[in-house]
Amino acid sequence: MAISSFAVHGTASLKTFITLLGDKILPVPSLLLNGLTNMTMVKKFDMPFRELLQSTFELAVNRELDLILYIGYLGKAEQADVILEMIATYRSHIKVIITDPVCGDHGRTYVPDEIISRWPGIIGLSNMTFPNLTELKILTGHKPDDNGAPAIYVEQFKQLFPQTRLVVTSLRPDEDNIGFGFYGDEEFSYSNKILPKNFGGSGDAFLALFILNHFYKQMSFTAALKMAADQTYHIIKNSITNNSDDLILQLPE
Repeated sequence: MAISSFAVHGTASLKTFITLLGDKILPVPSLLLNGLTNMTMVKKFDMPFRELLQSTFELAVNRELDLILYIGYLGKAEQADVILEMIATYRSHIKVIITDPVCGDHGRTYVPDEIISRWPGIIGLSNMTFPNLTELKILTGHKPDDNGAPAIYVEQFKQLFPQTRLVVTSLRPDEDNIGFGFYGDEEFSYSNKILPKNFGGSGDAFLALFILNHFYKQMSFTAALKMAADQTYHIIKNSITNNSDDLILQLPE
């Protein structure tokens, strides 16, 4: 079950998850948009979130499903309260909780402070979380453009959320590469060459592919992360080659 925004134009969030996971996903939109937020003329539309989420859980229980719960972009702060309520109600049917605490990037925030303040409550219940470096700074009480070493924020995160596996995305070990770092029982990092164009939805593709590789293809945690990074690199490279404005979610044969 994936909770996130759904944009009609563009390739990101739930559209990315639906494309890559197909019939494995139960999508629950937190917000409906006519396009990605970096597009002109974008409009946002509210969803009957509580009713949709609860009825989706009820149907899943009726079908005796064991759920992987993914929580991404939140449209309103009160949605966090609804999610926490639903987790408490349906916890016995949820085997894993994965969060992508979407709130900022590139040293700035892009959601209201009210939403940011709700993420710790959800992360505290999560088995694993995937913030980028800006979000990691925010979650550990720092300014989004703070200039400390990543290890400082990682250690503070582990003290705040000792039960949550941490994967930090969009890490740049040097100016030519970008990748991720996993900080759990073991530490593991991996990177690819930086490509000459950025696409919205790349992080969503990485996470959807990790879920596919780890939970459905039964790859180990670190192997699934590495494979997802390589697959996302291929998707971005292929999208550039085809001069596309949006990600082309096509994996190599």
